Amino acid sequence: MAPPVKLLDRSRPPRAVAARLAAADGWAFDWDGTLIDSFARTMATYRDLFAHFGLAFDEAEFRAHYAPDWRRIYRRVGLAESRWPEADRLWVSIYETEVAQLVDGAAAAIAGLRAAGVRTALVTAGHRARVELEMRANGLADAFDAVIFGDEVPHQKPDPAPLQLAARYLRLRPSTLVLVGDAMDDMAMARRADATAIGVLTGAAERGRLRKAGAHWVADTVPTVVRASGRV
Repeated sequence: MAPPVKLLDRSRPPRAVAARLAAADGWAFDWDGTLIDSFARTMATYRDLFAHFGLAFDEAEFRAHYAPDWRRIYRRVGLAESRWPEADRLWVSIYETEVAQLVDGAAAAIAGLRAAGVRTALVTAGHRARVELEMRANGLADAFDAVIFGDEVPHQKPDPAPLQLAARYLRLRPSTLVLVGDAMDDMAMARRADATAIGVLTGAAERGRLRKAGAHWVADTVPTVVRASGRV
């Protein structure tokens, strides 16, 4: 009789990754789909936006190719670049009719890290005006030691520059950081910055895509990752 197959326990990180999580002096987080439960709202906003321009919106393709950089999505659906400023304004007006809520347990997880002496950063492709509104509405206005907004950096994810800038503000080396995100671009950014890349499944990307993009480990949610670190 063949020996039983040992199943992979996805609720716990590999030993080497667990050691990185326990030792990291700084943790950086993506916002949309990672800390804020915004994916369904983002998808509905894009559907309404592209309908305004008479463009087809395919939910399956959106899930498969979602990127924090909205300009890549504009290109994929064929929106003329001359219409992008109009699209940006319309996107904000549609999206901001409601304020998205945090992923369950996210605020407590970040508070626990900070209480343990870990420095925290937010690294988002979102614009300051919208993200700050959501941070205030969800009680996270003062939750981070550094915040990098997408409209205030010359290079977007997956370029490592936003995470490198966060490390500079935290006075840490990028290699000592953990980056937690829900998108393939987050994982690629972390890898290029030599940080520990941790994926979560609260956004658009599936586990396999996050691993393919460079995730050292993929967990269900931010609280799962923080608990696995043993810091809280």
